Amino acid sequence: MSDFTNEMDVKSNYQEVLRRVEKSATISGRNLSDITVVGVTKRIEMARIQPVLDSGLTHIGEIVGTEFKRKIGAIRNHKPSTVIHVIGHLQSNKVKFAVEKCDLVESVESEQILSLLNKYSERNNKLYPIFFQVDFSDVEHLKGLTEKELLKFLDIVKKYTSIEVRGLMTIAPLEYEKSSDRLRKFFSKTYSIYQKKFLPSIEKDDCFLSMGMSSDYEIAIEEGSNLIRVGTAIFGPRNPK
Repeated sequence: MSDFTNEMDVKSNYQEVLRRVEKSATISGRNLSDITVVGVTKRIEMARIQPVLDSGLTHIGEIVGTEFKRKIGAIRNHKPSTVIHVIGHLQSNKVKFAVEKCDLVESVESEQILSLLNKYSERNNKLYPIFFQVDFSDVEHLKGLTEKELLKFLDIVKKYTSIEVRGLMTIAPLEYEKSSDRLRKFFSKTYSIYQKKFLPSIEKDDCFLSMGMSSDYEIAIEEGSNLIRVGTAIFGPRNPK
């Protein structure tokens, strides 16, 4: 495995991301403190994670799997207050681990996972935070609830007493990454639905719109995102599988 810590200064990368976040937040009438930065550490070793945690990163995003299970203890031991987000597709056999070891799940899009999250949260006497993964684009076969499905799920979730909906998460289609106009329209539409349909249903003040990654987080923030998931822009290339 290459020692990427000798090839790049992850602390410097993190500070540059914060600088860009602050600039985009200012454009949208907000402050840096209004935006939560989640460092995506999938296939990133502790030698690159630790310096960024020491520099102030408080949230990380991970996919539940063998690699993450090997290093979660090191992350918790190094900085116990780290908030761990489960990102990516969550398989049913990984839900128990997510509830017991992680702090929230960002990618809920099925009632099966909703039911299992509630089941294990109840067993652990928790009120567990989740985001619904949504897709309001015109691209077919992408993961995420449509606007109509979201409204249905906002009603369904009321019967589950051990989970708490705290936000929406979306990923821009790859087709949109080539056009800033299409990205802006996609993010703007998502923000509009978040404001007009989601927030009135949830009636909570501290909710999140998780929107924007390494390639598009600046536009996402300018269009209303208050949580971004950034991996390569901070940590550099992922290690091979």
